[in-house]
Amino acid sequence: MQPHCRGAVLRHFSAIFAVVATVFAAETARAGDPFELDWRELDKGVFVGVRPVSYRSPVVGNTTIVIGRKGVLVFDAAGFALQGERLVAKVRELTDLPVTHIAISHWHDDHHLGDYKVLEAFPDAELISHEFTARAMASPLMGDIDGPDDADLAAQKEVIRAMVETGNRPTGEPLSDQAKAFYAETLQYYDLVNNDIKRAKISTPTKTVTGKLVIDLGGRKAELRHIAPGNTKGDLFLWLPKEKFLATGDIVVRPTPYGFYSYPKSWATVLREIKTYRAKTIVPGHGDIMTDTAYLDLLAETMDLVAREVDRLAAQGKTLDEVRAAMDFSSVEERFTHGDAIVTRIFDFWFKTPIVEAEYNLGTGKDNESLDAPAGAGE
Repeated sequence: MQPHCRGAVLRHFSAIFAVVATVFAAETARAGDPFELDWRELDKGVFVGVRPVSYRSPVVGNTTIVIGRKGVLVFDAAGFALQGERLVAKVRELTDLPVTHIAISHWHDDHHLGDYKVLEAFPDAELISHEFTARAMASPLMGDIDGPDDADLAAQKEVIRAMVETGNRPTGEPLSDQAKAFYAETLQYYDLVNNDIKRAKISTPTKTVTGKLVIDLGGRKAELRHIAPGNTKGDLFLWLPKEKFLATGDIVVRPTPYGFYSYPKSWATVLREIKTYRAKTIVPGHGDIMTDTAYLDLLAETMDLVAREVDRLAAQGKTLDEVRAAMDFSSVEERFTHGDAIVTRIFDFWFKTPIVEAEYNLGTGKDNESLDAPAGAGE
């Protein structure tokens, strides 16, 4: 299951309980509701909204606003309707200029399903994606965007409420203080999140890119680029050459990458190429802003490890389960997790387990992103 494909958003919201139910209360208290972004100006007219605690539920991506003399470009505007509405308000707070371009980094739902709210406010804006992303957004790969019905949501909410009130899981096992704080926060924002999930809509890109698109915003050039498959076949990133500013989409995610149905070999190539840009500022799809390339090196090394070892083990005729059991991530894991129990669990759930499957699929002739089937079909 992908934590950020639209058919999986609400499933992720449920599954995350088992994954990060020990999230620290101090971390979740750093932000308001789950859609709140921390905005900062990183260069004159370049603003980035970072979602504090990137692995908080539900998954919400970072957003970049670039203001020129003629118009505004927004990169990864909104995965949720409320996020889109707040983005419109933020742009209007910053400038009287209209949004003229909205760029989607890739087809995963948390990067575009609130774009329609931005388009309602700025109907003349071009909605831009990679050519594959546009096809994916119109295909069964997006899955069901409606989510569970009200009865299922109400039942789940009551389970969470009972855990908060009793301090026990449904099995009777006591909750830790951290887990109880996590569920209490989940209950606090449960209706807000799920009501917003119901407002999701797929917008149709009006322009597609296969290599590079240069956009003149008036006194400022913005480039949308694609190198090769990485996190998806259609990864698009934002490059501001004058400012040496890079927004990567989910080519880079911190503190741990997403490994679902990806392309480790070429992903490593992409990471090494964008390192040559010598960016002063790197904004990942999720997670804290970077000012050096050390994390890019770690990601590339990890992708090399996965490709090399999975291919070697698969060539021996091992099954997927056998390959997973034999994989050794000890040379890199601690550099992602730093011993943090929560991040360790996320690294396993969001990266180690799915990335091995992704490379195994490629080595056995399967298509990780078939446009004829929902994401994760056959799991």
